[in-house]
Amino acid sequence: MEQVPNSAFSIRRLNPFNGLLQVFQLDTARALSANGQVWEIQVLSDSPQGLWANTPLGAQQYFTFGLWSETSGLKQVPVNPLFDIRTMIAASDRLIESLQPVLSQLPFPMADRYEQWLLDETDQQPLALLRSCRTENEMALTDSPAKWIAAEADDCSFISSYLNQRGLPDHDGDNPRVHASTLEAEVRHRAGSKSRTAWFYRNGENEMVPYHENQPPDLEFPTLLLAESGYDAKNAPLIEDYIAWKAPQLLMLPYISGGCRERLEQLAVKQPEQIDRFWPLYPEIHNKDLLKRARVEARIRSANRD
Repeated sequence: MEQVPNSAFSIRRLNPFNGLLQVFQLDTARALSANGQVWEIQVLSDSPQGLWANTPLGAQQYFTFGLWSETSGLKQVPVNPLFDIRTMIAASDRLIESLQPVLSQLPFPMADRYEQWLLDETDQQPLALLRSCRTENEMALTDSPAKWIAAEADDCSFISSYLNQRGLPDHDGDNPRVHASTLEAEVRHRAGSKSRTAWFYRNGENEMVPYHENQPPDLEFPTLLLAESGYDAKNAPLIEDYIAWKAPQLLMLPYISGGCRERLEQLAVKQPEQIDRFWPLYPEIHNKDLLKRARVEARIRSANRD
């Protein structure tokens, strides 16, 4: 297989975890994709200046130029006419031309190897992955509060069958995501009132190196980014429901074992449309027949809606 260029990599979308973002980058443009099929094309440019602007140009930044896929081509979004449109078109064309040959190598290698973990208050073991980045310099940019999030504030789709059986509704008048909030409260309880975090470096696929020397030895890092053990019997099934809900995205992780991948595939088939969406980004498939049947089911459901 042809070697993937350094300009092609992936990073985890964290807090909450929403899979791996694929990135293909040139000097003046980059393409981003959450599913390996539809790519957001961003072009590096100066901010547009009005005719009578007398302010100096600031640092260049990325602006969304369009959405591209192999099947539909480029669909350009409306662009401020004060941009240098011709230059942006040229940068976009060159990016797409360079991107196409490497699509067969998806998913791209995971590059965010610096990891910030929320620690358990009792034993200082890693509890939940909060953030990650590619370089040491980027670590300084992640200074927001150490709070783990189960789902986006406007995402109400996590419904725990266990909490339903206990009679806890998944929404009420004030909170449309009760089950996610319940899980977040449990993780927050384990972290304690004075939550601590620590940075580590992923050296290879499964070796974690402490970034600071004063961190305790013999740490066990949750493979699926959230500790699955150590909860009381009342809350353990809630964690299982959450892992099942996130299974289609967790299958994108490149470093999970065969046994763990098999378990996730069995859970993920309950969400066939999610499997069909993320299929190109699975680095390995344990049970191909199982997942192919799920993809067929997804296509049938889509056809029935049309």
